[in-house]
Amino acid sequence: MEQMIQLEGITKKFGANLIIPTLNLSINDGEFLTLLGPSGCGKTTLLRMIAGLETPTTGKIILDGKDVTHLPPYKRDVNMVFQNYALFPHMNVEENIYFGLKMKKVPEAEAAERVSQVLYLTQLEEFRERRPQQMSGGQQQRVAIARALVNNPKVLLLDEPLGALDYQLRKKLQLELKNLQRSLGLTFIYVTHDQEEALTMSDRIVVMNKGVIQQDGHPDAIYHQPKNKFVAKFIGESNFFEMGDSVYALRPEKLNLCLEEDCVEGKETQHPAPQFFGSVVDIVFYGTIDKVFIRLDNSNQVVVAYQYFDDVKRWKVDDRVGIWWYERDGVKVEQ
Repeated sequence: MEQMIQLEGITKKFGANLIIPTLNLSINDGEFLTLLGPSGCGKTTLLRMIAGLETPTTGKIILDGKDVTHLPPYKRDVNMVFQNYALFPHMNVEENIYFGLKMKKVPEAEAAERVSQVLYLTQLEEFRERRPQQMSGGQQQRVAIARALVNNPKVLLLDEPLGALDYQLRKKLQLELKNLQRSLGLTFIYVTHDQEEALTMSDRIVVMNKGVIQQDGHPDAIYHQPKNKFVAKFIGESNFFEMGDSVYALRPEKLNLCLEEDCVEGKETQHPAPQFFGSVVDIVFYGTIDKVFIRLDNSNQVVVAYQYFDDVKRWKVDDRVGIWWYERDGVKVEQ
């Protein structure tokens, strides 16, 4: 697969503050790549450098084989979509989308055709005469995406584009965005702090913390094989167990419980012996599951296991339980 973007030795300082230490990253053509991390981790700064809105302190940005490190935004073949939409309130949908083509002096017939195409792609044809204030948040965000796409960029940069929307609308637009990216074959670079959003939309996730890449890989690998404690904590939920000199991360769905008196390894139980024992301290209803919280013996550590509604055993507060897991499910992580 061809590389669309290469970041080589990128660093970024604001005054005396080092925001991004030396960073190297390659992004493939047609890839949906997500930069994921907590607020202040450097992901938006990195996106803004690719867009040309910030300049790296050191290093190079290569776009489709061309060094664009010091080129202004309008000379880069990228477009950016912001969380706040940034639409012109005095223009209707069609005029908002057409504006960029007008500035680039695209011939009128070609511009009209391109506007019609993106209106169709973003399901906005029936709203072409509406002003932004007459539209919902989700519709306005689609206009912002259409305005970016109409310029035929090689790369679309999206900075928390769904962050201001309610949960149900976000879920709907996540699916729409992913389908749009797949149908266009465009390179999308997406910034979010929402782990679920990253896992469901991305071809590849780059997890960042304090400007440093913690893990770079397929969503399945990021979730099931976290490299260190930060990734295991940040992506979903994890329990940590110290065993000798090693630390193992276990997802709640991988923890199994048995009554203390019944937890015996052998033919009858058909499972490994418990690694730890403890007492159930709380059970919390979460819609599709109950979360069972267990305080480990001789420790203040509380771990969580999932209880599904078709489970034969229903746990209660103060139950004494053993905790076990299959060897394949325990992931040894770096501290």
